[in-house]
Amino acid sequence: MRNTKQNKADELIEKVNERFETLVKNLDSKQSEEEIKNYFKFMGKFHNYSLRNQMLIALEAQSRGATVEHVASFKTWSMLKNSEGKKASVKKGEKGFSILVPVTYIKYELDKDRKYILDESGKKIPKRDEHGNIEKGLKFKAGTVFDVNQTTAKEIEAYKTLDYRTKIQVNESLFEKLQKGVSEKFNLNVSVEPTGSRAKGYYNFKENKIVIDPAYSTSEKISTLFHELGHHQIHGKQLKEGALNYDNLHKDRGAREGEAESFSYILSGMAGIENKSELYIKTWGNSAKDLQERFQLITGAAQEAIKTLDLENIISNEQQNSIEKENTREFESTLLKDLRAANNAQKQDKQIEISRS
Repeated sequence: MRNTKQNKADELIEKVNERFETLVKNLDSKQSEEEIKNYFKFMGKFHNYSLRNQMLIALEAQSRGATVEHVASFKTWSMLKNSEGKKASVKKGEKGFSILVPVTYIKYELDKDRKYILDESGKKIPKRDEHGNIEKGLKFKAGTVFDVNQTTAKEIEAYKTLDYRTKIQVNESLFEKLQKGVSEKFNLNVSVEPTGSRAKGYYNFKENKIVIDPAYSTSEKISTLFHELGHHQIHGKQLKEGALNYDNLHKDRGAREGEAESFSYILSGMAGIENKSELYIKTWGNSAKDLQERFQLITGAAQEAIKTLDLENIISNEQQNSIEKENTREFESTLLKDLRAANNAQKQDKQIEISRS
């Protein structure tokens, strides 16, 4: 008899598969494209999780009409403390979000009847690979996580809200940091110069180069930078090996452009930028398996880029700078008001003195 957590895990996997089945049947629908865009926006926020868990949390949040900010296990929340040593806890009665937890296991030698082969002491014999290392497999069990808003973490000030996605100022400073980061971390020459066409930018794999046209807004330049980085991450190797034709890369308004734009959608969303362009999802496959593989390709490339670029840190620092600038402006504004009030008071005092004389 299979254990309950394993049965639940199978149900969760089936839930994700069914969602992809539904999506692939409606790829011509504008509603499906909006739903996929929402998934990508969500995935940027939960980029540390696997595709299946991202989908599971997003689906559950959608069904509850809930906004999810940051999730962790019951144990993780109970270990979180504030500066005074007070522990956070999950609020009573809160229902968690179901996820899949990977579990590794040792593979053992089996006979022709699929029964374990035992050694002289009656112990199971581990399978070994050609190098003599014990072989391991991977399975999943069901687990539960809770959102920060289902806990007392904020109330006791043990958790700092990462709300940079709404507060960050999308300015040239952010673009320049991202430009520098992409250049250094991905060994790419990122220049800002006219493209000589209507294109906002392009990726030249032969010269390891990305060009961004300066004629557009800062938000558009950032999303274009991420789009071209998407081509580098997803298609760069294929282009260099000749498996993909460079001339058709941008001309083909289909799968390749959709992949790069989806990649950009995930990273841009982390900076509070919502791309308005199409994802060309009509060309993404004829089966749920095809569609899921396409998602995996895009999100895998995005996760790697976010980690390599240290995007969370760049955006977090920019948020802090924005907050400090805003605080400075508020202080200067308050100071100016106080000075004006003091000057007006002095003028009134002088007028009173003159009238008295």
